[in-house]
Amino acid sequence: MKIRVKFGKNPYNNRFTCGHCREPFERGGFFIRLEHGGQVVDIPVCPRCFESGDLLEGMIDLSAHSASHPIGLA
Repeated sequence: MKIRVKFGKNPYNNRFTCGHCREPFERGGFFIRLEHGGQVVDIPVCPRCFESGDLLEGMIDLSAHSASHPIGLA
């Protein structure tokens, strides 16, 4: 099984909902995309949550698409 992972500083200027604080944001922060079997799960993190330096984690469900998968503190 292979999973495609795309991550880094958020290069997009789209309107996202932060995976941690659930607040909307439009640029900056951190972006993670997981792809497997045609399913795409995005985990955008707003600049404030990313700069906090906290370790974040989540149980990722790859059975359904998600534009903002929720994550919490590790």
